[in-house]
Amino acid sequence: MKRLVIAGIMLATSFIGAKADVDPNFHIYLCFGQSNMEGNAQWETIDNKYVDPRFQMLATTNFDSPKRTLGEWYTAFCPIVSPMGKLGMADYFGRTMVAAMPADVKIGVVAVAMGGSPIEMFDKDRYKSTISANQNEWYVTLAKNYYAGNPYGRLIAMAKKAQEVGVIKGILLHQGESNNTQQDWPNKVKKIYNDILTDLGLEAENVPLFAGETLYENMGGACYGHNAVIARLPQVIPTAHVVSAKDVPGNGQDPWHFNASGYRIMGKRYAYETLKVMGMEPKADPDYKMPDNLKSFLAASKLNKIADATMKIGETKTIIVKAVFADAHTEEVTADVKLTVPDFLSVDKNVITAIGEGTGSVMVEYTDFTGNTQSVAFQVNSLDPAKNNVLVVSNSSAGKNIGDRMCRTTLLEPLVKGKVYVVKAKIKTDKSGSCAPWFVWSDSPNKDQDGNSTDVQKLSTYRVTDAFKNFKWEFTASYPHDILQFAIGQIAGNVYFDEVSCMEKGADKELVYNGDFESDDLSKWEILNTAEQTLTIDKEVASNIMNVSNDANDDSKSIYDLQGRSVSSPVRGIYIQNGRKIVVR
Repeated sequence: MKRLVIAGIMLATSFIGAKADVDPNFHIYLCFGQSNMEGNAQWETIDNKYVDPRFQMLATTNFDSPKRTLGEWYTAFCPIVSPMGKLGMADYFGRTMVAAMPADVKIGVVAVAMGGSPIEMFDKDRYKSTISANQNEWYVTLAKNYYAGNPYGRLIAMAKKAQEVGVIKGILLHQGESNNTQQDWPNKVKKIYNDILTDLGLEAENVPLFAGETLYENMGGACYGHNAVIARLPQVIPTAHVVSAKDVPGNGQDPWHFNASGYRIMGKRYAYETLKVMGMEPKADPDYKMPDNLKSFLAASKLNKIADATMKIGETKTIIVKAVFADAHTEEVTADVKLTVPDFLSVDKNVITAIGEGTGSVMVEYTDFTGNTQSVAFQVNSLDPAKNNVLVVSNSSAGKNIGDRMCRTTLLEPLVKGKVYVVKAKIKTDKSGSCAPWFVWSDSPNKDQDGNSTDVQKLSTYRVTDAFKNFKWEFTASYPHDILQFAIGQIAGNVYFDEVSCMEKGADKELVYNGDFESDDLSKWEILNTAEQTLTIDKEVASNIMNVSNDANDDSKSIYDLQGRSVSSPVRGIYIQNGRKIVVR
């Protein structure tokens, strides 16, 4: 009997000793997916200059350079997923997590990923049939070379080994390009997620899933449509969270992969989302001695300027904030900014609403991961919609040609030849007629008999009526134009203009001075026929201003001579059609 008691005591002691080897402060994250998780951008000197030893990787295969052995832990220098991998999602996830956690916490990643791999390669019940049907695919070769032909099995085996020394805290997924827009993708991910939890004895509430978006269309992505599928993942898996790829740059070489800066940003965003789920702010631990190469990536040096705004009571405006960081990369930081607004505005996250009249500054503050705060301010002018100023051009009579009556403005700076610009205006008339914007290069050496520039670019003509309509013209500048004029020669009576704007496409620098006419300063506006026209600013009622339509009649097929006269049967010479010069021979 004594021997049984002693044996029981020894067994219990042995069990306690084994458990004591598991460090609750060694946080393990499983990572799987395809090439963006494997890493596709060549790391740079700054990436491997220093990696905190508290960030560890478990080798899930054998490496030759650097030399690593399957199943052993190493400081997480690149590459950390596979011998074929490069800089990827896990790199700056781990570095950022280490910087945010107390000094006694280590971060470990266990990663299995293959370029081009469909999600089925990680389904323990489907991977064999997937391999069998795709023997010549590169991801099959990688699976056989690195993971004994069973990626899921290798992930689970290494995860169990990691559980001997640490605690699994979450799962990172980046995959979808090979299952682009497949509507059943979330359910496939759910099965794999549940299998991982079951095989490792984990509970979903303790091990959330973090899934990253694919490269956006405006960043050169081809699989951006899959992001709508990824967005449904939290509906299928309550403990799933989506990591945004908005404005994260692609490599410019193919439509699937991020560049090195993009992988750093995505890794950081995975970490930020993880910290928020943990109930922590995405901020560095105050006692952490951050290495210079990491600090240059995480420290913001300034916020980009935000354009001033004119709003009407009840109108909302979404504020997008971008920061420039010490390493020179630019990144949207809208989700982490604080907006302080004057009392005539209200604010909800990054949306401001005009609730009263007034003029004042909106202060934007962003505190970066290192704890430093950058700020920028912009002006908002909030107006009573019943007190809207408009420009009124009064034509005493109609001319024969559209160019017989003009109002024009001198631009704040000339257009750049070859660049694309967008002109917008709200226009109405007492009597319906035609209106077209003409751009003039006043310094052109080419002059007509009256000394006026002949380098004029005439845009499409539209029919205007007695209700305000929104008009928009997009064009490529043929010359370095410095004057915008509106041809209204065939309209008798009043022509009303509001919200006249000219900007380079994709930019936010306004080239029209006082285009909303809220100022009485018309120093850059004039009429060309003072005997027939007057120019004033007047008030308009709200119902007219808000009656906006895009129902404009395009007169782009009309042909005009260089004096702006409509020509039905052009003879030999130079004419204007749809804003371009044409030659009739």
